[in-house]
Amino acid sequence: MAKEKPIINVAFVGHVDHGKSTAIGHLMFKAGKLPEQELKKLKEEAEKHGKPGFEFAYYMDKFKEERERGVTIDLAYKKVVTPKRSITIIDAPGHKDFVKNMITGASQADAAFLTIAAKEGVQPQTKEHLWLLRTMGVKEIAVNINKMDTVDYKEEAFNKAKEDVSALLKVVGIDAEKTTFLAVSGLKGDNVKEKSTNMPWYKGPTLWEQLDLFEEPKKPTDLPMRMPIQDVYEITGIGTVPVGKIETGIMKIGQKVIVLPGRS
Repeated sequence: MAKEKPIINVAFVGHVDHGKSTAIGHLMFKAGKLPEQELKKLKEEAEKHGKPGFEFAYYMDKFKEERERGVTIDLAYKKVVTPKRSITIIDAPGHKDFVKNMITGASQADAAFLTIAAKEGVQPQTKEHLWLLRTMGVKEIAVNINKMDTVDYKEEAFNKAKEDVSALLKVVGIDAEKTTFLAVSGLKGDNVKEKSTNMPWYKGPTLWEQLDLFEEPKKPTDLPMRMPIQDVYEITGIGTVPVGKIETGIMKIGQKVIVLPGRS
Protein backbone atom coordinates (compact mmCIF):
# COMPACT_ATOMS: atom_id res chain seq x y z
CA MET A 1 0.00 0.00 0.00
CA ALA A 2 1.41 3.39 -1.04
CA LYS A 3 2.38 5.71 1.78
CA GLU A 4 0.01 8.65 2.17
CA LYS A 5 1.57 11.97 1.26
CA PRO A 6 1.79 14.58 4.01
CA ILE A 7 -0.82 17.33 3.79
CA ILE A 8 0.09 21.00 4.18
CA ASN A 9 -1.81 24.26 3.68
CA VAL A 10 -0.04 27.03 1.75
CA ALA A 11 -1.45 30.56 1.60
CA PHE A 12 -0.74 33.23 -1.00
CA VAL A 13 -0.86 36.64 0.71
CA GLY A 14 0.16 40.20 -0.15
CA HIS A 15 -1.08 43.58 -1.34
CA VAL A 16 -4.13 43.88 -3.60
CA ASP A 17 -3.48 43.48 -7.34
CA HIS A 18 0.00 42.02 -6.90
CA GLY A 19 -1.05 38.90 -8.81
CA LYS A 20 -1.78 36.24 -6.21
CA SER A 21 -4.89 34.78 -7.87
CA THR A 22 -3.28 34.87 -11.32
CA ALA A 23 -0.18 33.05 -10.07
CA ILE A 24 -2.30 30.35 -8.41
CA GLY A 25 -4.58 30.00 -11.43
CA HIS A 26 -1.61 29.59 -13.77
CA LEU A 27 -0.07 27.07 -11.38
CA MET A 28 -3.30 25.06 -11.45
CA PHE A 29 -3.30 25.22 -15.25
CA LYS A 30 0.28 23.96 -15.40
CA ALA A 31 -0.59 21.22 -12.92
CA GLY A 32 -3.44 20.02 -15.15
CA LYS A 33 -6.23 21.21 -12.85
CA LEU A 34 -7.56 23.87 -15.23
CA PRO A 35 -8.60 22.42 -18.62
CA GLU A 36 -7.84 24.36 -21.83
CA GLN A 37 -11.55 24.63 -22.66
CA GLU A 38 -12.40 26.15 -19.29
CA LEU A 39 -9.48 28.57 -19.59
CA LYS A 40 -10.81 29.68 -22.97
CA LYS A 41 -14.22 30.45 -21.44
CA LEU A 42 -12.60 32.35 -18.57
CA LYS A 43 -10.57 34.38 -21.06
CA GLU A 44 -13.73 35.32 -22.95
CA GLU A 45 -15.47 36.34 -19.73
CA ALA A 46 -12.48 38.41 -18.60
CA GLU A 47 -12.46 40.27 -21.91
CA LYS A 48 -16.22 40.81 -21.64
CA HIS A 49 -15.67 42.52 -18.28
CA GLY A 50 -12.86 44.62 -19.73
CA LYS A 51 -10.27 42.64 -17.75
CA PRO A 52 -7.99 41.04 -20.37
CA GLY A 53 -5.34 38.88 -18.73
CA PHE A 54 -7.54 38.07 -15.73
CA GLU A 55 -8.49 34.58 -16.94
CA PHE A 56 -6.22 32.77 -14.47
CA ALA A 57 -7.47 34.96 -11.62
CA TYR A 58 -11.07 34.16 -12.62
CA TYR A 59 -10.34 30.48 -11.94
CA MET A 60 -9.88 31.45 -8.28
CA ASP A 61 -12.34 34.37 -8.07
CA LYS A 62 -15.76 32.77 -8.52
CA PHE A 63 -18.09 35.52 -7.33
CA LYS A 64 -19.62 37.93 -9.84
CA GLU A 65 -18.47 40.98 -7.85
CA GLU A 66 -14.91 39.64 -7.68
CA ARG A 67 -14.79 39.18 -11.45
CA GLU A 68 -16.35 42.55 -12.24
CA ARG A 69 -14.06 44.43 -9.85
CA GLY A 70 -10.98 42.32 -10.50
CA VAL A 71 -10.43 41.98 -6.75
CA THR A 72 -10.44 38.87 -4.53
CA ILE A 73 -13.00 39.26 -1.74
CA ASP A 74 -13.39 35.82 -0.14
CA LEU A 75 -10.97 32.99 0.46
CA ALA A 76 -10.57 30.38 -2.27
CA TYR A 77 -9.08 26.91 -1.89
CA LYS A 78 -7.53 24.56 -4.44
CA LYS A 79 -5.98 21.15 -3.94
CA VAL A 80 -2.97 19.90 -5.86
CA VAL A 81 -0.65 16.92 -5.45
CA THR A 82 3.09 17.49 -5.87
CA PRO A 83 5.75 14.76 -6.05
CA LYS A 84 6.09 14.82 -2.25
CA ARG A 85 2.91 16.30 -0.81
CA SER A 86 -0.81 16.88 -0.96
CA ILE A 87 -1.22 20.66 -0.91
CA THR A 88 -4.21 22.85 -0.15
CA ILE A 89 -3.54 26.28 -1.64
CA ILE A 90 -5.32 29.21 0.00
CA ASP A 91 -5.89 32.38 -2.03
CA ALA A 92 -6.26 35.24 0.47
CA PRO A 93 -7.70 38.66 -0.46
CA GLY A 94 -5.20 41.53 -0.57
CA HIS A 95 -7.59 44.46 -0.25
CA LYS A 96 -7.59 46.12 3.19
CA ASP A 97 -11.41 45.97 3.34
CA PHE A 98 -11.28 42.16 3.40
CA VAL A 99 -8.44 41.65 5.88
CA LYS A 100 -10.77 39.61 8.12
CA ASN A 101 -10.92 36.93 5.43
CA MET A 102 -7.15 37.08 5.03
CA ILE A 103 -6.75 36.45 8.78
CA THR A 104 -8.94 33.35 8.48
CA GLY A 105 -6.73 32.07 5.66
CA ALA A 106 -3.53 32.82 7.57
CA SER A 107 -4.86 30.95 10.60
CA GLN A 108 -5.21 27.81 8.46
CA ALA A 109 -1.79 28.06 6.78
CA ASP A 110 1.29 25.97 7.51
CA ALA A 111 3.37 28.01 5.04
CA ALA A 112 2.91 31.07 2.84
CA PHE A 113 4.05 32.90 -0.26
CA LEU A 114 4.31 36.63 0.46
CA THR A 115 3.56 37.96 -3.01
CA ILE A 116 5.01 41.29 -4.19
CA ALA A 117 4.67 42.94 -7.60
CA ALA A 118 8.19 43.65 -8.87
CA LYS A 119 7.39 47.18 -10.08
CA GLU A 120 5.32 48.36 -7.09
CA GLY A 121 7.39 46.70 -4.36
CA VAL A 122 6.41 46.78 -0.69
CA GLN A 123 2.93 48.27 -0.10
CA PRO A 124 0.74 48.76 3.02
CA GLN A 125 -0.93 45.34 2.84
CA THR A 126 2.44 43.68 2.23
CA LYS A 127 3.45 44.88 5.68
CA GLU A 128 0.15 44.08 7.36
CA HIS A 129 -0.05 40.60 5.87
CA LEU A 130 3.49 39.79 6.96
CA TRP A 131 2.76 40.87 10.51
CA LEU A 132 -0.46 38.82 10.49
CA LEU A 133 1.41 35.73 9.29
CA ARG A 134 3.82 36.13 12.19
CA THR A 135 0.95 36.68 14.63
CA MET A 136 -0.73 33.49 13.40
CA GLY A 137 2.49 31.55 13.92
CA VAL A 138 3.29 30.92 10.24
CA LYS A 139 7.07 30.50 10.18
CA GLU A 140 7.58 29.03 6.72
CA ILE A 141 7.44 32.07 4.43
CA ALA A 142 8.83 32.41 0.90
CA VAL A 143 8.76 35.69 -1.02
CA ASN A 144 7.18 35.56 -4.48
CA ILE A 145 8.46 38.57 -6.44
CA ASN A 146 5.76 38.48 -9.09
CA LYS A 147 4.98 40.30 -12.36
CA MET A 148 8.62 40.12 -13.50
CA ASP A 149 7.34 40.60 -17.06
CA THR A 150 6.40 44.20 -16.15
CA VAL A 151 10.07 45.02 -15.43
CA ASP A 152 11.42 43.24 -18.53
CA TYR A 153 12.65 40.32 -16.41
CA LYS A 154 15.58 42.44 -15.20
CA GLU A 155 17.74 41.11 -12.39
CA GLU A 156 18.25 44.68 -11.11
CA ALA A 157 14.49 45.07 -10.54
CA PHE A 158 14.37 41.72 -8.73
CA ASN A 159 17.29 42.70 -6.51
CA LYS A 160 15.69 46.05 -5.66
CA ALA A 161 12.43 44.36 -4.62
CA LYS A 162 14.41 41.74 -2.69
CA GLU A 163 16.33 44.45 -0.84
CA ASP A 164 13.13 46.27 0.16
CA VAL A 165 11.42 43.09 1.35
CA SER A 166 14.54 41.98 3.24
CA ALA A 167 14.40 45.19 5.28
CA LEU A 168 10.75 44.46 6.10
CA LEU A 169 11.52 40.86 7.08
CA LYS A 170 14.17 42.11 9.49
CA VAL A 171 11.62 44.38 11.19
CA VAL A 172 9.31 41.42 11.92
CA GLY A 173 12.15 39.17 13.05
CA ILE A 174 12.67 36.97 9.99
CA ASP A 175 16.17 36.18 8.72
CA ALA A 176 16.20 37.31 5.07
CA GLU A 177 19.38 35.30 4.45
CA LYS A 178 17.43 32.10 5.15
CA THR A 179 14.37 33.19 3.16
CA THR A 180 13.71 32.01 -0.40
CA PHE A 181 13.00 34.77 -2.94
CA LEU A 182 11.35 33.65 -6.19
CA ALA A 183 11.34 35.55 -9.51
CA VAL A 184 7.97 34.85 -11.13
CA SER A 185 5.50 36.03 -13.73
CA GLY A 186 2.17 34.52 -12.76
CA LEU A 187 0.55 35.84 -15.94
CA LYS A 188 3.18 34.66 -18.42
CA GLY A 189 4.05 31.47 -16.53
CA ASP A 190 7.72 32.20 -15.86
CA ASN A 191 9.00 30.06 -12.96
CA VAL A 192 5.47 28.95 -12.14
CA LYS A 193 6.08 25.26 -12.82
CA GLU A 194 8.94 25.19 -15.33
CA LYS A 195 12.16 27.21 -15.25
CA SER A 196 11.94 30.50 -17.15
CA THR A 197 14.11 31.06 -20.22
CA ASN A 198 13.52 34.81 -19.78
CA MET A 199 15.50 34.91 -16.53
CA PRO A 200 18.67 32.80 -16.98
CA TRP A 201 20.21 34.73 -14.08
CA TYR A 202 17.67 33.26 -11.62
CA LYS A 203 18.87 30.04 -9.98
CA GLY A 204 16.14 29.51 -7.39
CA PRO A 205 13.10 27.20 -7.35
CA THR A 206 9.82 27.60 -9.22
CA LEU A 207 6.56 28.04 -7.31
CA TRP A 208 5.82 24.37 -7.95
CA GLU A 209 9.20 23.26 -6.59
CA GLN A 210 8.92 25.51 -3.54
CA LEU A 211 5.71 23.76 -2.49
CA ASP A 212 7.86 20.71 -1.73
CA LEU A 213 10.65 22.74 -0.12
CA PHE A 214 8.65 24.26 2.73
CA GLU A 215 9.51 22.59 6.01
CA GLU A 216 6.65 20.45 7.27
CA PRO A 217 5.15 21.77 10.51
CA LYS A 218 5.45 19.57 13.56
CA LYS A 219 1.97 18.40 14.45
CA PRO A 220 1.29 18.58 18.21
CA THR A 221 -0.68 15.33 18.21
CA ASP A 222 0.37 14.47 21.77
CA LEU A 223 -1.61 17.38 23.25
CA PRO A 224 -5.35 17.43 24.06
CA MET A 225 -7.62 17.88 21.03
CA ARG A 226 -8.46 21.52 20.30
CA MET A 227 -10.34 22.71 17.20
CA PRO A 228 -11.45 26.35 16.86
CA ILE A 229 -14.70 26.37 14.87
CA GLN A 230 -14.36 28.56 11.80
CA ASP A 231 -17.85 28.12 10.36
CA VAL A 232 -21.02 26.05 10.63
CA TYR A 233 -22.94 24.74 7.62
CA GLU A 234 -26.45 23.32 7.36
CA ILE A 235 -26.28 20.57 4.72
CA THR A 236 -29.50 19.00 3.47
CA GLY A 237 -29.67 15.32 4.33
CA ILE A 238 -26.69 15.55 6.66
CA GLY A 239 -27.49 18.24 9.21
CA THR A 240 -25.28 20.71 11.06
CA VAL A 241 -21.62 20.50 10.05
CA PRO A 242 -19.03 22.54 12.00
CA VAL A 243 -15.80 23.30 10.13
CA GLY A 244 -12.38 24.16 11.55
CA LYS A 245 -8.72 23.25 11.78
CA ILE A 246 -7.50 20.84 14.44
CA GLU A 247 -4.72 22.80 16.14
CA THR A 248 -3.63 20.17 18.65
CA GLY A 249 -4.32 16.51 19.34
CA ILE A 250 -6.24 14.13 17.10
CA MET A 251 -9.89 13.42 16.35
CA LYS A 252 -11.31 9.94 15.74
CA ILE A 253 -14.70 8.66 14.60
CA GLY A 254 -16.88 8.08 17.65
CA GLN A 255 -14.75 10.28 19.89
CA LYS A 256 -16.63 12.36 22.48
CA VAL A 257 -15.84 16.07 22.42
CA ILE A 258 -16.83 19.09 24.48
CA VAL A 259 -18.18 22.06 22.51
CA LEU A 260 -17.74 25.47 24.12
CA PRO A 261 -19.49 27.71 24.89
CA GLY A 262 -22.33 25.35 25.68
CA ARG A 263 -23.09 22.17 27.57
CA SER A 264 -22.72 19.52 24.87
